[in-house]
Amino acid sequence: MQNFTTTMSVLRFGEFELDEQTFELRRKGVPARIQQQPARVLAMLIGNRGVMVTREQIRAAIWGNDTFVDFEQGLNYCIRQIRLTLSDQAESPRFIETLPRLGYRFIAPIERIGAVEVLSNGHKPAASRRIRIAMAPFELLGGTEEDYFAAGLTDDMISALSQIDPSKLRVTAVPRLLPGDLASDQMDRLQRELDLDYLLRGSVRRAAGAVRIGVQLHDLRDKSVLWSKNYDRPTADLLAVQDEVTLSVSHSLALELLPDGNAGSRRYAESAGAYDAFLKGRFFWHKMTGDGIKSSLTYFTDAITLDPKFAPAYAGLAECYLQMGSIRVGIMKPLEALAKARPLLQRAMDLDSNMAEAHCTLGLLKSWYDLDWAGAEAEFQLALSLDPSHLTTLLWQSLYLTAMGRVDEAVASLRRARESEPLSSPINMYYAFSLTNSGQYDLGIRQHKLAMELDPSYYRPHLFLGLLYQDLGRHEESLAEFQQALAMAPENLESLAFSSIAMAKLGNRKGALSVIKKIEAAKNRTDPALLLSFVYAGLGEADEMFRLLNHALENKCAPLYLFVIQKVFRPFDKDPRSAAFRAALGIPSRSNS
Repeated sequence: MQNFTTTMSVLRFGEFELDEQTFELRRKGVPARIQQQPARVLAMLIGNRGVMVTREQIRAAIWGNDTFVDFEQGLNYCIRQIRLTLSDQAESPRFIETLPRLGYRFIAPIERIGAVEVLSNGHKPAASRRIRIAMAPFELLGGTEEDYFAAGLTDDMISALSQIDPSKLRVTAVPRLLPGDLASDQMDRLQRELDLDYLLRGSVRRAAGAVRIGVQLHDLRDKSVLWSKNYDRPTADLLAVQDEVTLSVSHSLALELLPDGNAGSRRYAESAGAYDAFLKGRFFWHKMTGDGIKSSLTYFTDAITLDPKFAPAYAGLAECYLQMGSIRVGIMKPLEALAKARPLLQRAMDLDSNMAEAHCTLGLLKSWYDLDWAGAEAEFQLALSLDPSHLTTLLWQSLYLTAMGRVDEAVASLRRARESEPLSSPINMYYAFSLTNSGQYDLGIRQHKLAMELDPSYYRPHLFLGLLYQDLGRHEESLAEFQQALAMAPENLESLAFSSIAMAKLGNRKGALSVIKKIEAAKNRTDPALLLSFVYAGLGEADEMFRLLNHALENKCAPLYLFVIQKVFRPFDKDPRSAAFRAALGIPSRSNS
């Protein structure tokens, strides 16, 4: 059927421009990070400028009758995201006026500029439209003992696709689809709610010395299968299988969808056994728990033993040590951890200086241990230039930006991560943390609870929600969340330290002091000075707090930028020692102050 063309405009309002067709938003010519759902709501409001649009009208136009999320929460979330992106305030709006219990009205002047060609099916020609492709997790057939391989194949595929041409192709990770008719229903929802064009899905089966990988590319608009291929190889050729599949699929998609694009690629080990061990290490690292880090350490070490020139394993091992020396994991002395991590990271760089993982880890080292803020930012940016989909970089970069007081940029970094992994518990948790630091407390609470729903076994959303409640003065709720985190991860010193602050705020000084003894008992494995400084801050004992902070600085306890983020230190702002400590950190003023 022939497609005819018409024109669509770009809408300009204030310093912003919104593409009516792709919903891409720019601020002063620079792309502004906004998810598709909020962008569609914004486009609807702009299209009805000066007229009240009811909540029910928005529901019918954007959500329909069958949605993934609760409509009321979903719309409230969208409006908050729009206001955050536009720097708009509900109390004194420049762009969107709230009509209580009724709806919303766009009030700013708009200008239509730069008409563009659009096909009669509602899409731009391929040359000008950004393609949106979903990547579903590879399904492991015939057991779960080797799920790490399916997870690793999924990660590599996302990385390869993201490097084809980020300006023309957006990659989003989505949940595994159910079989049969239910899968078709899920495709409808993905296409409608996430505004996706294509879906890539596949399966893995390993048995009797062989591996079969099946891959299919679906067009979500008409549910057709554009491309399908099976790969059968012996298990002994494991490394070549994953390499071939990733490169073959990305090349095929580049030719099928983006003729001028270049497929991304990764450098792998020379040994199949080394790569298998590396996949296991990465699988456990992504669990983001202390036990997961320990398992990762073992597998990355195995990978290097099998292949001494395998660069990604060196970078992974370096990050494990940096985590183990931090208060987040707390199972090594910081100076010892740093002494192990630095040469491993240098080795990774010597083997492959163009590896995003290595630059991400170097950025973490510079921000957590070296206090080299400019160097950290440069490494994070370089990592993202090498791999725009590198989620770990987006996470650590957001924490750095928060410490620097650049809270809006921190939110944008996490929003970018959520575009790729909208159903990741850790990403939603850190996104909630960034929203909290930007003053979006209600939304932060909801995001933390979403993170809990996505992974009920993960303790850190409870820890972060406890911190949020602590900032709001809701100390009983705060203590309950810390205790829940401790019940799920009894050895976690962070949860223990913050629980003592809640006890102190509730008048239980004896309980808070008892926690100090438990934390001090960990001196044989880590340096708890930074955590103890939190406790003494909660008790109001400034002399001991500053003594511990200076000890933490001297011994490179990490991450020290928590001093400018955690509000427990705010009561001491007028103490001259506070300004002196910030100067020693190289951070002139508090974030969000």
